[in-house]
Amino acid sequence: MSEAIDQLNELRERKKDLRRVAYRRSKLRPWRAELVELRRAGASYGELAEWLRKYKRRRVAPSTIHRYLTQLPELKEAD
Repeated sequence: MSEAIDQLNELRERKKDLRRVAYRRSKLRPWRAELVELRRAGASYGELAEWLRKYKRRRVAPSTIHRYLTQLPELKEAD
């Protein structure tokens, strides 16, 4: 009986590891400071997406930029 309980606990530990989310670094991170600066200057998310496409050769949807910027602490304090 004890061996079966140990095996069950082992299975539960493996499941925990599988459930952990592996966070990736954002593709927008290299331009974080510039994006924050432009947003504070009044740029819309669409304008930021166009800026990235034209000057940085990175195609990103405005909603992706919104999601990225709203989680940054330097822009949370401004709201």
